[in-house]
Amino acid sequence: MINLLMGLTRMRFSTFSWVSQVGMLQGTLVYVNAGKQLAKIDSLLGIMSPRLLASFVVLGLFPITVKKLLAVYKNRFKVTPPTNEKI
Repeated sequence: MINLLMGLTRMRFSTFSWVSQVGMLQGTLVYVNAGKQLAKIDSLLGIMSPRLLASFVVLGLFPITVKKLLAVYKNRFKVTPPTNEKI
């Protein structure tokens, strides 16, 4: 849905492309790591392996972390509109 709506903006295609790729890269790495750990399971005990559990923890915390980082970024670089007061 976001990609469709971004087509209605004046953002250049090249900017949209590289920003999208950079934004998706971290999520892709997290999902690939989780899948890699799942592929290594050879018994029921493998489900409780520290690496697999860590992969699922990272997978679960990733969206929360990104949301918090975006909130910090927005607050840090908040642009205040200029006032019309004369000094």
